[in-house]
Amino acid sequence: MGSPKVLFEIEDDQSTSAIAVGDVTGNGTAELCTGGRDGVLRLYDANKSEISFLAQHDVGGSILSIKIADANNDGQMELVIGRAVGAGEKPGVAGTIQVYRYAPSGQLELLAEHPVDRFVTAVYVTDVTGDEKNEILVGGSDSTLRILQMDTTNKLTEFVKHKLDDMPIAIGTCDVIGDEIEEIVTGNRDRTLRVFKVRNHSVEQIEVIELPSPVISVAAGDVLGDRKMELGVVTHDGSIRIYRNEESKLDLFTKLENVKALSVRIEELNADHQDEIVVATSDFKINFYSLHMADLNQIASVDIGKKILAINVGDAGGDGRKEVQVGVSEGPLKVIEGLYKIIPTFEVSPQTKTGAELKGKVTIYNVSDQPVNGVSGKIYWFPKDHMDVNPQQLRFDLAPGESKCVEVQLVPKEEGTVIVRPIVLMWTDSNEQVRQVTTPETAILVEKGAAVAAPAAVAPVPIEPTETTYEPPAEESPFGQVVGTGFVSPEMRDKASEILHTTMSEDAADSLKAAEALLDQLFGAEETGAALSEIDNIEALAAEPTPEEVVVTAVVSDVESQLVTEIKSRRPKAPRPGTAPDSYQFLFKTMVIGEGAVGKTTLVNRYVTGVFERDYKTTIGSQFAVKLTQISPPEKEYSTGIKLQAWDVAGQARFKAVRKMYYSGAAGVILVFDVTRRRSFTELAKWVQEADESIGTRVPMVCVGNKTDLPDRAVPSDEAKRWSEDQGFLYMESSAKTGEGVADMFTVLAEVMWREARKHQEEKKREM
Repeated sequence: MGSPKVLFEIEDDQSTSAIAVGDVTGNGTAELCTGGRDGVLRLYDANKSEISFLAQHDVGGSILSIKIADANNDGQMELVIGRAVGAGEKPGVAGTIQVYRYAPSGQLELLAEHPVDRFVTAVYVTDVTGDEKNEILVGGSDSTLRILQMDTTNKLTEFVKHKLDDMPIAIGTCDVIGDEIEEIVTGNRDRTLRVFKVRNHSVEQIEVIELPSPVISVAAGDVLGDRKMELGVVTHDGSIRIYRNEESKLDLFTKLENVKALSVRIEELNADHQDEIVVATSDFKINFYSLHMADLNQIASVDIGKKILAINVGDAGGDGRKEVQVGVSEGPLKVIEGLYKIIPTFEVSPQTKTGAELKGKVTIYNVSDQPVNGVSGKIYWFPKDHMDVNPQQLRFDLAPGESKCVEVQLVPKEEGTVIVRPIVLMWTDSNEQVRQVTTPETAILVEKGAAVAAPAAVAPVPIEPTETTYEPPAEESPFGQVVGTGFVSPEMRDKASEILHTTMSEDAADSLKAAEALLDQLFGAEETGAALSEIDNIEALAAEPTPEEVVVTAVVSDVESQLVTEIKSRRPKAPRPGTAPDSYQFLFKTMVIGEGAVGKTTLVNRYVTGVFERDYKTTIGSQFAVKLTQISPPEKEYSTGIKLQAWDVAGQARFKAVRKMYYSGAAGVILVFDVTRRRSFTELAKWVQEADESIGTRVPMVCVGNKTDLPDRAVPSDEAKRWSEDQGFLYMESSAKTGEGVADMFTVLAEVMWREARKHQEEKKREM
């Protein structure tokens, strides 16, 4: 891809030192806000062909940081600025943190201010207390981290003041411990990256990472495309580091050293629903990186030509595409286009009756000045037997600036939720490299004889029997857009990466076909027929004799339940002679649930591949892994093949409104907690309740204490076993790292589900 071009400049906005984009006026579109060393706060409307100046205000001191957010939690956006004291102002008395709003008069009106020493190094606005209200995080020149709270009467109070060892130069947030509440991350002048947790009106430092140089910029985003957050860190020596939360701490994932980095932002800039890394450099460039195979690869660069003072990423133009805004020394503010080439959308008509056609439309926009030919894609959905889709195959040829659409007939056949997977559209560029973009997942809910549809990030509401239609909310979902990524085997991931990212020296058309075939494997192959059914082969089930009561030898253990010990100690039986190695009689959908960062994904990967992986790789695949296992009940002469469809909902930890959809058809649950984190154990009841409500009945559950290889155990085995058995579950322990107990947990649950299904079938036979 060529270098992105500068879309426009604002000549009157010179030496811009702080930039933000957001809906300040409340008209539904974002405005561009800037601040300079001259202390002037400016607001622009860039949503039209010409830039419109809206308002300005002299704050009296150099503006160093701007955030646009709902600071007072009244549903409207405010401008929060951090500044230095102005001429004649007294440090510690003058308000260096200030909150403004855009008044109906067209002026920027000061709502509140708070003194923070001589200047504010950084400002961040988000919820760090878990009360679903925003707080204002402030770094001070007096080496303090402060948390301010503002109520709807615009009263600004200091919630916490925490003294640091040295000045915090950058502030960000990231869910490090996986509890769905952001932790505070500070980059400090003393060459440390520090992580803090807010608890009970105090700030607790939970991690310190020593670095070779002071931290000058931090940013969080999803660069792997798996719905988890990574943390980007720039140090004064010009290096970039990417961290990922592993085992409730930040783990270095990859780095680039001495690349003259000054500042970092992580945002999605090309419609592939993976975030890109945007870096400003000391040699006057804006460089764009993507993360591929654990390496940062530069994909584009723009030479600004002047010293860069500030960067920001946001949709300043109101066209649904994000741009990069750049402030430069003694020069005008520059707005650079993103990396977009083609943008796909998938829309579904508001509602219909079950059995009638639900109209869908796939639209693709070529926003570049070059033709894009041979764009291909395919629609996948699950459960497959709940809906018919026509056409499934998509093909597009697009001239520069052209858009085309294909209408799709969607015919719901049963009540329930159908997920239309992200539609992956691919083509080969002029360098014969396969490119891809994706749509978000779409959820279609059929209930009470009618259907509604919405992006899966905005879960469809239950349908009332009225004639009203469903319209997606006008404001952006708090969950963001959902992308259908998850996990497959390393071999499949490597193959996907090879096909989708490597420059092709062979026939590009063959490469594109290979990529399409891969999508069939990832998205479609394992769901044909009864992919979401409780059992796969009712006839085979009915033909087998009913198992007699099994006598289990009592084994007393504080580490696991008796039945677990008995199943683990059995000698494996051979399959029935003449049985194909890949044959199976039953297919069970299994949910793997629990708090974030307890090791769910790693357990499933270890089970499927036999390898302990800490090196995550980007996937374009489904939310589940599939593996064939054999159970050896004592009452059967031969083993029974069970295919397990293991669904890991870890990637959807931030999508509470969506997660319940994925339980549909589950026959069993593996409930995972981290033995070194007591909170992950005490929260299990919440997950049990969610599973019961989502599935609609109690299904077999195995509770697993994971990470037994780690020291500092916080949950005793006997306590966890006692709780599990009191709930009617089996209990066992595992280590994804050593592999201990990993295969056993799936085998144990497979047998319990098998017995439950047999019992259920026998009851049906007696009723007939």
